[in-house]
Amino acid sequence: MSTTVDDKPQYSKVRIGLMLAAVIMLLLVKGFGNFKFLPMQTAIMDFYNIQESSYGYLNTASSWITVICTIPFGFLVRKLRCNISIILGIGVAAFGIFFQSIAVTFPMLLIGRIIEGAGTGFANLVTGALTLTLVDKKHVSFWSCIMIMVGILPQVIMAKGGTALMVNSGIHFQVLFKIISLIYVCAIGLWLALVPFSLKITGIGNAAKPTREQTIRVIKNKNNWYVALANMLFSIASITFASYIIRYLTTKGIEQTKAATIYSYTTILGLFSMIIFGIISDKLKTKRKIAIMSFFSGTVALILLAIVPANFIWIYILMWGTLPRSIAGMSGSSAADIAELPADVPIVNSVKGTISGVGTIIFGILLGYSIQYLGYDFTIILMAIGMAIGGFLWILAKKIP
Repeated sequence: MSTTVDDKPQYSKVRIGLMLAAVIMLLLVKGFGNFKFLPMQTAIMDFYNIQESSYGYLNTASSWITVICTIPFGFLVRKLRCNISIILGIGVAAFGIFFQSIAVTFPMLLIGRIIEGAGTGFANLVTGALTLTLVDKKHVSFWSCIMIMVGILPQVIMAKGGTALMVNSGIHFQVLFKIISLIYVCAIGLWLALVPFSLKITGIGNAAKPTREQTIRVIKNKNNWYVALANMLFSIASITFASYIIRYLTTKGIEQTKAATIYSYTTILGLFSMIIFGIISDKLKTKRKIAIMSFFSGTVALILLAIVPANFIWIYILMWGTLPRSIAGMSGSSAADIAELPADVPIVNSVKGTISGVGTIIFGILLGYSIQYLGYDFTIILMAIGMAIGGFLWILAKKIP
């Protein structure tokens, strides 16, 4: 059976619910891979004898291949059955993580991370398109926030549980890599049990070949650039810096396992905040106002992180764990508002993703050098300035309600 984003598949509500459950399960699993470095920065740097600048390359390595191959991957996904794409994507990602678990040199670790990024990038196209196919468009902001929330839930588990395993139990980070690769393999089996083998998704976001007119129209669309650049600045502060945050908190005199617990609180708060602001966005029919407030709230939160003493860190937790966590959902659900024509929506997503991805790679690498040579506090202030710029970019994106 073939489906598109515009044509709802003829499945029962139970079957659709099971497929959404499969998407949620896979997003959770991929989150363990995405955030597995969170409790491991010090251990990895010591094991491979590297500095923060080299660690910056590791943080961005999984995005390199994704940015390069997003559109070709989309064409391939469109030709294959949904489950074949998942087997290939998650299978390749599992191999990449396993390769990292046996890496004896830092270049080998980087290669494994790149392989992992190729697999998860391929699988992301399937989960994203299937979600758009199944959910009601009237609740797109809510579901966008739900899926992002699920994807970052492993931040909490890896920050707290992963750190506890490494510090208290003495488990080596490469053993945790092997465990995660096994989880990926198990996830393939569970997906196959929930998603019909006949399902083939056409019209997938990045798979539809854009016409010359579409491409020119989207590239000239200033609103898409505003949102993409703002999302890039947010990604650096929220995702790229996340791998450094536990180590940073230890420099403020907080013990490592306690630092992991403290940071996990911001994510736990964020899980509820995403849902709440997704509902508010749908009810008030506004994304722009929420995004603007979120960016400026994030600016203040980062400044506080850099200047407050350890015993006042709860102020940062409250601020960073609430409004700023809604930014990804507002960005992800804004494509329909940005597009000048409905047919432009897939191209808007493709261009926006490429712009944001390239910028995140470049500035993610620079982040490592900045921490190494300018220090954590100064780098955090620079990220705060970036968040403020993101807020102004959303102010300029006036086409978004």
